[in-house]
Amino acid sequence: MKINELLVNGGMAHGDAVSFYGKNYQSRAKRNKTGEISVEIQKLNSLPNWLNNMLLIPVLRGFADTIYAFYMKWWVGLLFLVAPIAMNYRIQAVMGLFTSQSGNAEAGFIFGMLTGLIMVTIVLKLTPTGKYHAAEHIVHNLYLQGRPLNVEEGKNTSRIHEWCGTGCIFLLITYTVIMVFIPIATWLKIILWFPFYGEVIMNQNKYFRMVVTPFKWITYASQFLTTSKPKEEHIEASLKAFQSLLEKEEEMRKSKTIA
Repeated sequence: MKINELLVNGGMAHGDAVSFYGKNYQSRAKRNKTGEISVEIQKLNSLPNWLNNMLLIPVLRGFADTIYAFYMKWWVGLLFLVAPIAMNYRIQAVMGLFTSQSGNAEAGFIFGMLTGLIMVTIVLKLTPTGKYHAAEHIVHNLYLQGRPLNVEEGKNTSRIHEWCGTGCIFLLITYTVIMVFIPIATWLKIILWFPFYGEVIMNQNKYFRMVVTPFKWITYASQFLTTSKPKEEHIEASLKAFQSLLEKEEEMRKSKTIA
């Protein structure tokens, strides 16, 4: 299935819930104190056709995915946009805080980012968020693979996802470290990040994937840090959120076809 044909594009884990995002709606499932799962569905601004098609174009799809993030959640889009700028320009406050420990600006900023990621990883490992994160990956993997959407299938499915957003943060750090040693303008490093990210994450050409395998393994390995093995209750909540959203997206597609 091509990326622009997906009805459900991805999801997000929360402390006590899981969300999924489609072309027209978003869903959020939460298990209450009595054990029941409640689902909320919200309408999103529909993706324009040009953006949907742009996701298929090499080099441009990284930019398209960043724009799509704004449709999903404005702050997610802002993070996608600001993170590479901050990493490459080295925010002065963070740089000043850690430079004295590491000896130079580049190493200081990277040390600060790694420290922050370690703290986030610990939080994810010690809270239900890591389990919901894994369950979100598992259910979306079932969908991408065309497998039955149920708990038993989920138990036998990898929690590693090709398009994990947190994995992209580790990819960005790797990219920034490499670019420190390449003498080109900072603004160009920032621009080049988007096609680099888009191709590493979304290019399905088997030969290209072989070339970028080391970078893909970075995103895969990072997910063992940001996810935890989920229990049935986490997979059930994720399935509920996903299936509720899929039904709404299918209804929308049918209505557009009839119209």
